[in-house]
Amino acid sequence: MTTLTERQRETGMLAEALRALRQRTGLSGKDFAAQLGWHASRVSRIEHGRQIPTASDLHAWSALCQVSRSESAELAGLLRRVEAEHRDWRRRMRQGQNSVQADYNQLVERSATVRHFEIAWVPGLVQTAAYARQVFREQVELHRLEVHDEEAAVQTRLARGRQLYNPAKRFEFLLAEPVLRWRTCPQDVLREQLTALRQILALPNVRFGVLPLDRPIATTPQNGFQIYDAVTVVETFSGEIFFSNGATALYARTLDRLWADALTGADVDALLTASITSLE
Repeated sequence: MTTLTERQRETGMLAEALRALRQRTGLSGKDFAAQLGWHASRVSRIEHGRQIPTASDLHAWSALCQVSRSESAELAGLLRRVEAEHRDWRRRMRQGQNSVQADYNQLVERSATVRHFEIAWVPGLVQTAAYARQVFREQVELHRLEVHDEEAAVQTRLARGRQLYNPAKRFEFLLAEPVLRWRTCPQDVLREQLTALRQILALPNVRFGVLPLDRPIATTPQNGFQIYDAVTVVETFSGEIFFSNGATALYARTLDRLWADALTGADVDALLTASITSLE
């Protein structure tokens, strides 16, 4: 079985390699896409790991970049590994969700700084039991899982939350405002969850903010992501994508830009209070 550490080393390397090859041609992403007859967004998605290229995509990319035989073999190997990682994630999910949560517990334990930007769910580190249970039940239905270990997964996720009280660690949670509004769970579950979020605002090692809907923002929130020291994780419907090095630096810069437009402190408390009141 591929370990979490191995996936961290491997995932993201393909996207970084393809971006470097495109830059070597001197073409912008837009011009490169035009040469291939693609939409520019397709090149961007591949270079940032949001889309896994097909074998034919890789062949076209390599031909335009005039890669050597050895480079072509390396790229093909990277693609096989990325595809294997996604298959491994699906296999792990079929075996239950608790082991996946245990992997994330280890990742948090090894990290000094944990940063979240979420556009759909409250981060797992600060979820209540009822909210987490709703999330895991949704995954069972979505992925047609046969193993029902939701209760074990809830307890493992709650154990991760105890790391919030470790003064040696630093946490950042930035949520897009829809996270507070979308009814992805019963009203009483969401009310309890929002109330719990208010309680972590005073923790000295936690930075908490909300990206508001009712004012201009400089950076479009394209997807949620998590940063564990030098490792970035992007979760999609089909699996987890891990990045490191240059890609993590890009996500860190993006998160800093998002924070510049975020509500914090008393403004966040007021927004949480208003969201809770709307559920009464």
